[in-house]
Amino acid sequence: MATIQASSLSTVHPAGRLPGARKKRRTGSAYIANLPADPCTQGIVGYTPLLSELIDDALPVVWHLMERSGISAALPVYLFYVNPRAPLADNATALSDLLLMLDGCQAVWVPVSTSHAAILHTLRLVMPAPDNPDLQQVHLLYIGDSANRRSMAAIAADSAMPFAFHALY
Repeated sequence: MATIQASSLSTVHPAGRLPGARKKRRTGSAYIANLPADPCTQGIVGYTPLLSELIDDALPVVWHLMERSGISAALPVYLFYVNPRAPLADNATALSDLLLMLDGCQAVWVPVSTSHAAILHTLRLVMPAPDNPDLQQVHLLYIGDSANRRSMAAIAADSAMPFAFHALY
């Protein structure tokens, strides 16, 4: 069974198991990055019921998409929460930190948010950059609006990341 761990806004190191971590997966671990910590500026704090619902809804699709795309179930999965209440620059900084941490690693990362526009705009601020880390073995999985599929695929291609997509209807 997979374990799910949280990380702070600025780091992606495991900081503890998240509630409701009973996911049907035999290997690998899942982490969440960019959890808001300041209720005055971020709007929501930590692993809230909203985040729990996003994660609970996303993970079975993530496992399915990984299997369908031939991605090893043993790879760690990093769910990156794009907070639509936070400035895009804050989300972009946290995403840059995550991608730098994944430089040269084998992993999967999945942006999650209640706003697919915020996901797309955050990625456009960060990727591709002239000094991008080596992301050739880091799979970007996008579960969301099919209208964003081509843009997300182009961003992944420009950053040399493998890309997989599953539409939400």
